[in-house]
Amino acid sequence: MSTKGIIKDKKDGKIYIEVIQDKTACESCAARVFCSKSSCDENLMILDARPGFEAGDDVIVEESHNILLKTSLLAYGIPLIFFIGGILLGGLVPVQKIPSELIRFAFGCLGLFGGAAIGHMLAKRLSRNIDRYVSLILNNRQ
Repeated sequence: MSTKGIIKDKKDGKIYIEVIQDKTACESCAARVFCSKSSCDENLMILDARPGFEAGDDVIVEESHNILLKTSLLAYGIPLIFFIGGILLGGLVPVQKIPSELIRFAFGCLGLFGGAAIGHMLAKRLSRNIDRYVSLILNNRQ
């Protein structure tokens, strides 16, 4: 997936890219109701500085290695798997006075929170190496 951007600044070994979003993509997105960027305001991407790029350059930002799929799995897949696992484990607990559905739900919630914590930890680890997954192509020098 690729998108256009403009390098706004280059300092301290970093480049700051304003990602130019296609407003029609926001308008046609089914999740726009839930999106915190529903107005498609300024998006800023911070990457390690790369030779040959200066402030004001128009660039094309490309993601590789299916990074969007990986981050979606971290955000949704891992917590879902842990939630289902918690429900299944909750069914193995022998409790007489508490309804088994309540126990399963409680274990599912614990699994969900555990999965979310693990997903968050893995996402932070992935974000430290984000430069490996993003390439820049010079589109137009200003």
